[in-house]
Amino acid sequence: MRFVQTHLFLTLLALRLANVCLVQTFTHPDETWQSLEVAHHVVFGYGFLTWEWRHALRGYAHPLLFAAVYKLLAILRLDDTFLLLAAPYVLVALIAASVDYSTFHFARRLAGARVADWTILCSVLSLSMGTDIVRPLVNSAETALTAAAFALWPWNGCSSSSRKSAVLSDRMQSPKSPVRAYANDDLKTLPAALSFAALACIVRPTSGIVWLAACAFLIFRRRPSTNQGMVLWTVQRALRVVKAAMAVGAIALPTMLAIDRFGYRQWVFPPYQFYRFNVQQGLATWFGESHVLYHFYASIPVLFTSMLPFVLHGIYVAYKGRSVSTEPALLAAVVLVLFSLVSHMEYRFVYPLLPIGFMYAGISIDALSGHLPKSLTMDSAKHEKKSTRKSKWLSARAVLIYLFVTNIPGILYVDLVHQRGVVDVFKYLRRNASDSERSVNDIGFLMPCHSTPFYSHLHRDIPMWFLSCEPPLEKSTMDSHYWEANDFEQNPKDFVRDIFSNNHHPEGTERTKRERPSHLVLYGHMADRIRSELNDLGYTEAARFFNTHFSPDSRRSGDVVVFRKQIT
Repeated sequence: MRFVQTHLFLTLLALRLANVCLVQTFTHPDETWQSLEVAHHVVFGYGFLTWEWRHALRGYAHPLLFAAVYKLLAILRLDDTFLLLAAPYVLVALIAASVDYSTFHFARRLAGARVADWTILCSVLSLSMGTDIVRPLVNSAETALTAAAFALWPWNGCSSSSRKSAVLSDRMQSPKSPVRAYANDDLKTLPAALSFAALACIVRPTSGIVWLAACAFLIFRRRPSTNQGMVLWTVQRALRVVKAAMAVGAIALPTMLAIDRFGYRQWVFPPYQFYRFNVQQGLATWFGESHVLYHFYASIPVLFTSMLPFVLHGIYVAYKGRSVSTEPALLAAVVLVLFSLVSHMEYRFVYPLLPIGFMYAGISIDALSGHLPKSLTMDSAKHEKKSTRKSKWLSARAVLIYLFVTNIPGILYVDLVHQRGVVDVFKYLRRNASDSERSVNDIGFLMPCHSTPFYSHLHRDIPMWFLSCEPPLEKSTMDSHYWEANDFEQNPKDFVRDIFSNNHHPEGTERTKRERPSHLVLYGHMADRIRSELNDLGYTEAARFFNTHFSPDSRRSGDVVVFRKQIT
């Protein structure tokens, strides 16, 4: 059966490779600024490191994955080809396929083969998977490692025999067989699960919140029918869990320290710096303050979109039927509450909960419509008896059409159309920076900071700058803190005239004087506001690229426009 599982993974990898080939857009600044840009700096010696890296708030584990890709290209002298942009996305496809594959095994262990088939279909068609997980975000790698840990975790409802059959010997569970708390209650797979959990924490330390909650569930789980007392059983169990966690942590912690020692060239501990900035000083609110229920009314609907009704119904089915454990759902709820204790929230922070949601969606769809017309794994049919249940509420074909229609068009739009101008402009700039005339000598970006990729997409060591937006480092200065991007948005004409003027700054301003670059890049709505000022400075429009039909941020509306300085 290993052939079947290998075939499954290769099929998923092929799908995700096709998926990443569609990605021609830029949706999250972190997909380059916190991964590819850092990796480019490590390998090629130039690239912009944002304030987080200068103050050691982030770990190097994730960027070094892409640094390895860049290093291979450099060794083969292929870094000046299309592979510079394409090769990192091969790694991204591998990460996304790993999420799909581990989610399938996670669902099969807890709910059986038929539910697993629906689960993997939900994962493959998911808008979140097809638009966000297929980008070089640290959250994508965290989700892949978390999904692998979920597939091995000793959940309430996974017997020792079912664990072995689902994970080791490829035998399928019957979806109709009730899954009860295992009698032996062994923790044989706990070290392996904790190993993947530790890797997730190395990549993104806040993942530790998920695993602290999961370990608490594991320790205080209801005692099976034994002659032991409750207190003694809990203490013994806690000791086993803590012992396993300490054994894994004894390897994981030095590994993380060594990775960051290599990246920063000094001994640092980024989790502490991250805690100090975001929690102790509360400076995360600089990036926006969210409602306490944000993850419940915004993050979860964004993660699951049209599948959300199935997710909620699946939890209800699992609770009512008691044939599938509701422990993953309870864990997800606790994690959402814990992540809601901080002021700044983003939906991608809870990507690791995707596998749990997909499994419950699979449970719901199986209950409503039965098995797939043709199983994705092609081998579950011989492990299951023909369904004898009564007629279903929905036909499997109707569910397939619904999932396809409500997800695939959105994936195509976000990957191919929405905010593609900020990527296309770099193709133009790179091409013109490489021509014999080297018409692009230096570039300035009069845009909200991190609106575009940077050196990782240009791959030319020429001067570039953008408007600063670094947060304050002390809460007492938050109200008075100056940032260029805000100044430019409020007073664009004065700002442009001032920074490119030969005169001294007006007293009291903090604007940085700059030499006029050969090219300026800005959004269309701002280009219309300061076109006359740019013309007076000797700039004319050289190129324009469609960016998006709409933008929730008015500062980023319109096309991406390139102005070129006229040679006199």
